[in-house]
Amino acid sequence: MKMKETRLRGFLLAAALLAALFTGCLRQMDEAFAASGKATEQTQAKPESSAKATRTVVDLAGRKVTIPANVTKVASLTGPSFETVIMLGAVDQVVMTGFRNASSGWAAEVCPPYAKIPVAKKATAPNIEELVELGVDVVLFWDAYPEVIESLNKVGIPVIVTQLKDDGIDTREEFVALKKKEIMLVGEVFGGAALEKARKWCDYVDRTVGYVTGRTGGLDPASLPSVYYVRGPESLSIHGGESYTRYLVDLAGGDLVSRKDRKLLYTTTMEQVMEWNPAYIFMGRVNNVELITKDPAWAPIRAVKDGNVYVNLRSVGPTDYSTDCFLLMEQVAKTLHPDLFGDLDMVREVKDYFAEFYGCPISDREAEYVLTFKGPDGQ
Repeated sequence: MKMKETRLRGFLLAAALLAALFTGCLRQMDEAFAASGKATEQTQAKPESSAKATRTVVDLAGRKVTIPANVTKVASLTGPSFETVIMLGAVDQVVMTGFRNASSGWAAEVCPPYAKIPVAKKATAPNIEELVELGVDVVLFWDAYPEVIESLNKVGIPVIVTQLKDDGIDTREEFVALKKKEIMLVGEVFGGAALEKARKWCDYVDRTVGYVTGRTGGLDPASLPSVYYVRGPESLSIHGGESYTRYLVDLAGGDLVSRKDRKLLYTTTMEQVMEWNPAYIFMGRVNNVELITKDPAWAPIRAVKDGNVYVNLRSVGPTDYSTDCFLLMEQVAKTLHPDLFGDLDMVREVKDYFAEFYGCPISDREAEYVLTFKGPDGQ
C-alpha cells in the first residue's frame, strides 16, 4: 500500500512539474511572439517615419516640382537671384550661389555672410557631384538649359525655374506681374519668414508702381522723352525690347529707343544712335559718363548737347534686372519728369528700401553713393 502511495505521489509530482514547464514554455512563446510582433510593427513603421515630408510648387515654367517641406540647402544659381535671397533674409539656407556681385560692395555691406557662400565655377553648368556632396535640397535655375535640369533630376535634386528664356511678356503690366510672381516663387521655396517678406515686397511694388504711373500714365505716348540705355561695358552695348529696362523706362514715362529691337542685349552702331538721337542717356552698369561725353562721336547727340547723360543707381544687385529695379524706375521718372515728381525724395526712397528690405539702415551720404553708382566706400 505504501508503495502504491509513493508511486502515486511521484506521478502527481511529475505531472505538476510537466504542467509548470509547459506553462512556462507557453508564456515564453507568447512573450516571444509579442516581441516579434512589436519588432515587425517597428520595422514596418520605420520607413514611414523616416520618409521626408514634401510639398509641391509650380515654377515660372509652369512645372509642378516636388521639394522638401523644410528646405535648408539651396543652390541659388540664376543671375539676379542672389540679391533676392538677401532681400528675403534666406542667406543661411543657401549653400552655393551662381554669381558674386564683384562690381558692387553693397551685398557685403548689407549681408556680410553672403561673401562666404561658395560660388559655382560655371552657374549654367554646375558641378553636379559637388551639389550632391553639399546635400542640396533645391536648385534655382534657368529653363534655357534643359539638359542640366534633367541631369540634376536624375540624381534626385529638384530644380525650380526662376528665370525664363522667353518670358512671354509684352506689356508693362505683365512685367510687373512677372516680377512679383518670381519673388513670390522664391519666397515659397524658402518658406516661413521669406514668404512673408516676399508678400511685403509685392505690396511695396504695387504702391511704388501705382505712385509713378499715377503721374506718368496720362502723358501723351507720342511726346515721351526718348531714352538710350547703356548696358555696358561699351557705350554701344545696350538693352533692347526683350529687356526689363524697356518696361522700367515705360513705367517711368519714357520711350526706350531700342524697344523695337526684340533682343535682350546687343551691340548697336553709331549710325543707329545718330538716327535715334535720344534726349536722355542713362549709363546703366557703367559708372562713367565720360565714356560718352568725352567721345567726339557722341557730340552731335541731343542728350550730350543738353547735358542729359546720367549714371544711375547701384545697389545690391544690377538695378535693371534685380529686385531693386523699381528704385531705378523712380530715379528715371524723376530725371525725365522733374515737374511731375518734385516731391519724390530719392535719398529717402533708398534709405527706406535698405532699412525695410535689407535690414540695413544707411546714412544720407550712403544713399547718395547708391544713387550715383558708388559703393559703400564712395568709390
